Amino acid sequence: MKILFSNKSAVKQSLLLTIFTALSVWAGSTLLSHDTRQSSVPATISTTTSNDRVQASQPQVYWLRSDRNKITLVAKLLPPNTSSSTPQQVLTIAVQKLLSAKPSDNLSSTIPKGTKLLSLQVRADGVHVDLSPEFRSGGGSTSMIYRVAQVIYTATSLDPNAKVFISVGGQSIDDRHPLGGEGLTLQQPTTRTQFANDFL
Repeated sequence: MKILFSNKSAVKQSLLLTIFTALSVWAGSTLLSHDTRQSSVPATISTTTSNDRVQASQPQVYWLRSDRNKITLVAKLLPPNTSSSTPQQVLTIAVQKLLSAKPSDNLSSTIPKGTKLLSLQVRADGVHVDLSPEFRSGGGSTSMIYRVAQVIYTATSLDPNAKVFISVGGQSIDDRHPLGGEGLTLQQPTTRTQFANDFL
């Protein structure tokens, strides 16, 4: 009887070991596939220009470059303006160019056609950008994230540490008014660092 019990115990131990091994393999593959999905569209921030030099004091427009499932934000300098231009005027021109111009050099944009700048104000608490309702149209979560990134980085091209408030048709992109069907919300105000930590 003792031998029989011992054999049953050995069988149970072997069965438990097999089940544990199978569960470990399944859990490992599940986590690996999750990590792969999360990193399938990694982002890096590049400040590449035609002369490969960017000065933070000059306005820049941020476009996108896609290469092997990797999306990169690429800065393009705007032509210098007169010294009498205010930061608000300069940033207004930069954002308007972002919304209306066609990117070159194999670059792209996820901002929907027809999106207009309703207002841009540089205040003591940050840069306030209000866009037309077209900004909400089309695209999935990746498109939503990168169109917001383009606006944030362009609006802070004079001061990379500036805070940005983004609204669409006067409605802040927040929990009450998320962006798109994916429901993207922003911490308002946000910064480049905050946005990169949350989404990129």
